[in-house]
Amino acid sequence: MPTHNLTTDDGITYHITISGPSTSPFTILLTHALMSNSHMWDSTVRALHAAGHQTLLFDHIGHNATPPPSDPTKSYSTDDIARHMHAIASRFAPASRLKAVVGCSIGGVLALRYAMLYPEEVDVAVSLCAPGITSPEATKSVWSERIAQFESDVSSGGDSLCRATAARWVPGDGARDVAAREAALGHTRTCSLEGYRVLADAIRGYDYAAELGRLRGVRCVVVAGGRDTASSVEVLRGIAEGIEGAEFVVLEEAGHIPPMQRPEEFEEVLLRALR
Repeated sequence: MPTHNLTTDDGITYHITISGPSTSPFTILLTHALMSNSHMWDSTVRALHAAGHQTLLFDHIGHNATPPPSDPTKSYSTDDIARHMHAIASRFAPASRLKAVVGCSIGGVLALRYAMLYPEEVDVAVSLCAPGITSPEATKSVWSERIAQFESDVSSGGDSLCRATAARWVPGDGARDVAAREAALGHTRTCSLEGYRVLADAIRGYDYAAELGRLRGVRCVVVAGGRDTASSVEVLRGIAEGIEGAEFVVLEEAGHIPPMQRPEEFEEVLLRALR
């Protein structure tokens, strides 16, 4: 797949992949979970290409092929990252308007935020397993604990945070669950400590509850995993209820990463939203 780099005006050099039918007028921008990478969308990308869509993906700051910030003291908010996404779309999408922005976990927050900031430039926003429309107060200390765990792993050469994360994301003992969990574990190992810190800080500092009205005119789909212990079904239902005309879907057998654990079910929801 063709890969590119784009350096933002605040110094992040993103690794970007654009692929699919080059003649397609429709581009789908996909944004992955913290500690994952753009390969969490591999099955989704194949389904989108088969349906005639072009896909635009990137690795988050300090994740996989996107390096961490050169200045380790610099922080980036979810608004900053949404603006980075817009710079990527403006440069690499074949038209200024995206067909859809799709995101999972922190990516689910970013998909909605992108559509709030640029409602005239996107038709559809699909948000999966977002932690909330406001940073959950109860989890703010958890992120500090996880950063400390990552620091300990780096010092010892261990991977306890990677294993705990993959286990939390993908519950279940079926063959599909085990395979998805192993793949997710591989993705977590491509995240740098610096990248983890950047996104963990971003996920602790947003509040968009008062801005859901900005999504009027954008078709929104909010997706929850019925077995997700990281994002509450009821919290996500509340987000959908706060967005005029939004669709709410629960994928009962999925955990926190439906595109990997239950790809066919998720792709059916996504392709229906794009019609």
